[in-house]
Amino acid sequence: MMYKKLKSYNINYNFKVFKSHSRKRVAFSLLELIFVIALIAIISSTLIPKTKISKLQLATDKIVLYLNYTRYIAFIDDKFDIEDDEWHMKKWTLKFQNCSNTNYGMYYIVYSDMNGNTAAFKKVDCLKDPMNNKYLYSQYDCEPSSNESKNILLTKEFGISKVEVSCNKTGTIGLISFGNDGKVYSKLSSNINKMIEITKTCTIKLFDEDGKFTTIAIEPRTGYIHKL
Repeated sequence: MMYKKLKSYNINYNFKVFKSHSRKRVAFSLLELIFVIALIAIISSTLIPKTKISKLQLATDKIVLYLNYTRYIAFIDDKFDIEDDEWHMKKWTLKFQNCSNTNYGMYYIVYSDMNGNTAAFKKVDCLKDPMNNKYLYSQYDCEPSSNESKNILLTKEFGISKVEVSCNKTGTIGLISFGNDGKVYSKLSSNINKMIEITKTCTIKLFDEDGKFTTIAIEPRTGYIHKL
């Protein structure tokens, strides 16, 4: 009799724990689903034999994946810190940059500025590529080490000759930063009042050496990302 009561108690307890964990997970299940679908789409386009995909299209698909990944991480990683006057500088960001060797063209990194207002972002500040578990990071020389992903080398790996970011408010090619509240920014600043939020659709155009281009759109307020 005692055994049956104890067994019944364990079943009820485990069910309650399961329900509790389920409720805690609901808030992120949709975001996780969106990210997984995007990841599967990229991997499928890379590994499954189909009609030949151009390097321009492949580079575009990867940026869409990494933008969605960055947006997802921003949603679950709230940077607000009442004791840090520059907490807003730590928003998760995808930033386009020029290689120091002009023959290597352009690349981008995905980072959160953990160490304050600096242009010298460290590798440990960057996310890892979900496709190979290597850092989405490169030094200016664009010569990746063994733990740095080559997928971010736009010119060297994919032949991209130019990138245009319509909402760019920086002195470089441009960046896209995501807030925990869904807002999207085109410029960060140590002065929170000088940060620039995008208020209309921001587009990223990638051009190949033949002048062909693709367009990625990021919507204001929600950060929804899609190809045009």
